[in-house]
Amino acid sequence: MLQTFESVKELPTYTNVRSKLIDITPRKFVNFTITPNILFADNVWMFDEFKRFSGEDWAYNYDFTQLDPTYKNYAKYMMLRELFKKNNHFTTVKAKFYVIKDFINFLSEHHMFFPNLIDTAFLKVFLAHVPSERNLTDKKQALRMFLSEIELRVSGVNFSDCYDYLKVIDTVKVKAEREKGKHKFVPKQVHNKIISLAIKDLRNEDLPFTQRAAACMIVLLAETGMRIGEFRILEVNMLEEISVKVESEVFYYLNFKTYKTVKEKDFKWTRSFITENAKIAYETLTEIFRERRNSQYLYVNNKGSEVSKTLLRIRLVQFFYRHQNEIQFDKIIDYEENQFSVTRKRNFSALKFVPDDEIDKDIYYITFHQYRVVLATILYEKGYYLDFIRQHMNHLTEAMTKHYIRLDEINNLEVNAVETLIKRSSKDGTALNTDLNESSNKHLKEELQSEQYQEIYDSINKFLKKNKLNIFTDIKEIISKLSRTDNPIADMELGICAKSFNKLCERNQYISSINDAYYLGVQIHTLDDLPFSIKRFQEKSDIIAYNERLYKKNPKYRNEFERELKGIKKYIERKLNPELLLLKDEISINGLEEVYNKYPQLADIIRNIKSIEEEAQKWIEKTLLLQLITV
Repeated sequence: MLQTFESVKELPTYTNVRSKLIDITPRKFVNFTITPNILFADNVWMFDEFKRFSGEDWAYNYDFTQLDPTYKNYAKYMMLRELFKKNNHFTTVKAKFYVIKDFINFLSEHHMFFPNLIDTAFLKVFLAHVPSERNLTDKKQALRMFLSEIELRVSGVNFSDCYDYLKVIDTVKVKAEREKGKHKFVPKQVHNKIISLAIKDLRNEDLPFTQRAAACMIVLLAETGMRIGEFRILEVNMLEEISVKVESEVFYYLNFKTYKTVKEKDFKWTRSFITENAKIAYETLTEIFRERRNSQYLYVNNKGSEVSKTLLRIRLVQFFYRHQNEIQFDKIIDYEENQFSVTRKRNFSALKFVPDDEIDKDIYYITFHQYRVVLATILYEKGYYLDFIRQHMNHLTEAMTKHYIRLDEINNLEVNAVETLIKRSSKDGTALNTDLNESSNKHLKEELQSEQYQEIYDSINKFLKKNKLNIFTDIKEIISKLSRTDNPIADMELGICAKSFNKLCERNQYISSINDAYYLGVQIHTLDDLPFSIKRFQEKSDIIAYNERLYKKNPKYRNEFERELKGIKKYIERKLNPELLLLKDEISINGLEEVYNKYPQLADIIRNIKSIEEEAQKWIEKTLLLQLITV
């Protein structure tokens, strides 16, 4: 007798269904009710009642028509488990369905109609041309789930070898691809220019209403950090005024729906503080669509109802196309970084506003999501706490907020940039040292003998001289001007200098990793290394002292300060002190005069050995004191 369920909610657990069907063969007819409108045996499942909003139809429709009957039911069981047992989003599960659909078709093409024939070699062939490690990871995960459904229902099948292969993930590659795929940080000057142009547009009543509406959208996204999915369902009459009786100032909040941190059809109301610019944009949008709106939505399509993401993207690109001469992306684009998105009419035929003779013209623009990244960083730099930013951005965890702000990257870049300049500075701090004889670091000597790095030094020195900057007293201003994340490279001279500075920082990171890794392993101490060891010790001391000053001004630098402080203690214990002890032993055994004659380069060190040891001991005591305070 066919067992039916009135709705999917009456399937308390997926186990109940499986227990009834555990002994079925792949070709045995099976049927039961999934929802009032869907039977298990149907070839097309349309979960319309679960749809959150229009534009996502693809995620709620499952077409099993073309799947071979040998494997079709296993795919169906897997989809049900993912949707209603694990409660995954439809968009997430549909991506897995595409993988399984391709795999079943691949099985059919190779006449693999017996599941027990599937092995590791076959899987490797199927996955041979996956373009990225992240994509490969997703496909392997989906295949593991699919094979486990087969294994549950077919006696004698064991996919343990396949599972061993499918669980192997190159996490280093995945992390690298994830870093590369991050939404790029937009330089704040570019961001401010865009907002300025958008405000000008939204105030211009002579512009077509679609262009004014696009400008309003950009201002709202940039000033609230709202997701584009939240913006498209933003409603009218959602401004909330807050005032305090004893205060004359009035504050505003914007209420809106979010689906991001909740399951499928459910949504929750959240709110965002709203700036004066964002308030003007919201009120302007309300007015622009007043006569065209026949729904509660703020921004509507030509039918007066909910707008699609595609149309919003068209309006976004149109804004940047119209303002390409003012923003001048072609002068600030970094092709290595790909910090801006690009499209063409040939690739996006909906761009009707682009003339046909510009069909292959590159149109650079800022994506919807990049505004969120910029806003999170701006709030952080203004001193807002991470938890406040997390709540404002509607993130579940602080880790995601840190990812948006690029907090670790910013700290690491700043510390490395400071070290890059101080390590190479002349004694008075007015320039980078270019005298080969004054450098004791063999890696820096290599730089000074390289034509490439001579040009880099020359570029940075011209910049320092022109702006009358001193490395020791103006370090923060120098880093701010030369940092790629903080400034657009609009001025050509500054642009060349910033590029040069970035290359030098990358070089410095490489040198530091070599030097710092050297003393971590087994050491063979020699007196020939001692001058370099002391120089490195002095460099690290200067950097930590600078970090400590930063930390006292701003607690966000504490982790960097503490990490470097622990690092110098290890350096002293494993590298510097053993070499100083070796020197003292040499003097004790052979006498001071003989050591002077044998190691003339150590003369200054011998004369100052006591003060060097005292300085090193101070750093060790400082580290121990920090550990006691932390405990």
